[in-house]
Amino acid sequence: MQELFPLIPRIEFGEPSWFLLLPLMGAAFLYLRWREKRGRYPVMQFPGLEKLRDAGFGASRVVKTLPRWLRWGSLVLFVVALSGPRIMVRQTEAEAKGIDVILAFDVSESMLQKDFAGESRLDAAKKVARSFVMRRTNDRIGLVVFRGKGYTQCPLTLDHDVLAMLVDRLSPDLIQDDGTAIGTAILISLNRLKASESRHKVIILLTDGENNAGEIWPSTAAGLAVRDGIRIYAVNTALAIAGEHAGPTGQGESHKALDDETLRAIARMTGGGYYRVEDPSAMQKTVEAIDKLEKKRLSGHIEEHRSGLFFQIVFLSLVLLLLDVLLSNTRLLRIP
Repeated sequence: MQELFPLIPRIEFGEPSWFLLLPLMGAAFLYLRWREKRGRYPVMQFPGLEKLRDAGFGASRVVKTLPRWLRWGSLVLFVVALSGPRIMVRQTEAEAKGIDVILAFDVSESMLQKDFAGESRLDAAKKVARSFVMRRTNDRIGLVVFRGKGYTQCPLTLDHDVLAMLVDRLSPDLIQDDGTAIGTAILISLNRLKASESRHKVIILLTDGENNAGEIWPSTAAGLAVRDGIRIYAVNTALAIAGEHAGPTGQGESHKALDDETLRAIARMTGGGYYRVEDPSAMQKTVEAIDKLEKKRLSGHIEEHRSGLFFQIVFLSLVLLLLDVLLSNTRLLRIP
């Protein structure tokens, strides 16, 4: 909790010496009030004053003093403006600039398998990805889809509403080529991130199959990611029940082991992480863990942002002064 206090916005003053005028203004205010009470101002008696009050021209004590408070409030605000006020906000680099993220989504037919209590792997992954997109408000996020081939569904963008809509519409119908080209998906994602000027780039790979298509092996693509300083988080959406889809020889189970080993190697090489999910709640926790890891990774460097308030306060001071002039010469005109 304590680490949050340094990040709370605060007000600074560039020229605080101007505040020395405030005690002088206070003394002048008290002196003028004293003279007013002592009757030092020349007064001309107005005949028939009670008739004017009865006609509705009178004002309550509070209302009568309103122009005075507006006038002095205007002067105080002007002194505050001269003192150079500015809002200073301290933000971590992640909060200030965000990171660039590519979601690489497997939309192969196997992702339609209903592993999660009647919900398909694809639907569970889409739901969690949508939540991730809407939560990372400062990040530019892009979307790559793949089966036997892959392509960019959405370039890096801050328009998360549009991106969430595209995530909702993901289906195997987007690509006709069968297979799972993990290496190709990583390569397309790298090409999208290559033009980014951000120093923090991440690929989140969501898949349930082994690499069996494409012209580049996943480890080769991961090597290119290492060269560019891009981390890969691999999320295996297939259930980890040994032999669930295995034949009599256990071939299916060996394929699962290969999937795990390949995805683990990708994550390890790039400094990312590997996750296997068992149900929708586990998938949600997986993406939340990635979210926290990236924020923690960038939490060390704190940037300070300052915004001056001079013109805003001067404007407010002039508004009060204008109200004073209008009221003093119209509804609250004093006689004398």
